Amino acid sequence: MTTLEVLQHHLRALEIGDWDTVNSYISDSYKATGVIPFPISLFIKLRKKDALTMHKARKIALPDFKFNESVLESDDEKIKIEVNITGTQTGVIDYRGILRGIPVVEPTGKFVKLNPEYFTYFVKNGKIEKVEIDIPKNAGVKGLVKAVTENI
Repeated sequence: MTTLEVLQHHLRALEIGDWDTVNSYISDSYKATGVIPFPISLFIKLRKKDALTMHKARKIALPDFKFNESVLESDDEKIKIEVNITGTQTGVIDYRGILRGIPVVEPTGKFVKLNPEYFTYFVKNGKIEKVEIDIPKNAGVKGLVKAVTENI
């Protein structure tokens, strides 16, 4: 399976909430590093369990979410993508115990198209070993909260 195929299978499994399949594409030594903005830019390190917890919280908040990814660069070992998440917030946004400073937001029913986020995935032996994350200030979980609470 190519790097692109591994990533596509992983992302589709995340979108439908097939956690066993998601897990099967993540190496036990997985780590995610990079910069995310809340409320200031922080360098973060996430392990496999932490990443799954974040994905599950998003799936609850946006049950119909899609990544709408575009490949920016790709080779045999890594792939860089731009993600433009869309979805309808019919579930509660609740990142308590995961991210500090993010309010709980009850369902608004709003359809959102979030600002771009960037990820570079490193794949070895058909598993994602590492992800480098670059989430700009106006994107990510903060961007989601802003998008669903504007004009309420």
